[in-house]
Amino acid sequence: MSVKKKAHRLLKKGFKLSASDLYISPNYQGYELSFRCHHEVMFHQQVTLEEGEKLILYLKYLAGMDVSEKRKTQVGSASIKIEENSHRIRLSSVADFKNRETLVIRFLQNKQEITQLDFIFTEQLKLLEQLVCIPGLYLFSGPTGAGKSTSMYYLANYLNKHSDKQIITIEDPVEIENHDFLQFQVNEKIDLTYQELIKVCLRHRPDILIIGEIRDHETAKMVIRAALTGHMVFSTIHSQDKEGVLIRLKDLGIPEVEMNQSLRGIVYQELLPVLRESKYEVLYDMSINGVVTNWEENLEKAYQKKIISKEVLQFSKKEF
Repeated sequence: MSVKKKAHRLLKKGFKLSASDLYISPNYQGYELSFRCHHEVMFHQQVTLEEGEKLILYLKYLAGMDVSEKRKTQVGSASIKIEENSHRIRLSSVADFKNRETLVIRFLQNKQEITQLDFIFTEQLKLLEQLVCIPGLYLFSGPTGAGKSTSMYYLANYLNKHSDKQIITIEDPVEIENHDFLQFQVNEKIDLTYQELIKVCLRHRPDILIIGEIRDHETAKMVIRAALTGHMVFSTIHSQDKEGVLIRLKDLGIPEVEMNQSLRGIVYQELLPVLRESKYEVLYDMSINGVVTNWEENLEKAYQKKIISKEVLQFSKKEF
């Protein structure tokens, strides 16, 4: 089988499994191929060192990465066609001390799939739709793979459905293709940073601006500025709970007075194992426009309704 056919079979299987990631990692036998489905990593196949290297080389080429460079970390992305449908993947590579590369592929969602998240309490989604209603900054936090980008896109689509809006996204890379949005991708090689793209996009006067991630002081400052100038802004930020978002903004050098003036809502979410057919569902914790939910109370409620197990209840509590 050719390396091209093998690569496309792997990618097809990843999307069929609804996997979040594919790992191509070196081990003492050669390379191990594994899929991550939510919290579980599933071994798929062992291949030789030569097969693994060829697979990585082809996938890096597919994503426009430098195939001659192993030493430096690289990121890339690509659109692939599987059974007449276009799908997005994001790639990240790095070499170990023996100069053997590891490649991680993130399977991204397309527009048709963004409503496929299941929710522990569907009323939380309805509440979110009602509360995100005025301009300002709305921050989404939670673990990798929890569906933060999906939530932002869902809300933007929901708001756009009720009145046509100019929606602009800035991401690194674009995770969900949507032809109804004006989408930009960060490319630092040509100085298209988050900061520069935000400046340009504000001149387009968007009704909703989606910014993939707040990573540093400069991006945080520009996101706050966009919200203060009357735009509705969605972005993600790393934090272990909704309370930690404010601490993170302070760490990034945002004055408290600017946070108070711009921040309208914080949404923390996790994708939890459930005792239902869907296997994993989203639980939200919110503080939006004066409405505050309680994570521990909602976990307890989910346990009492036999939606989650006692182990998940204990593991997911934020109390220390």
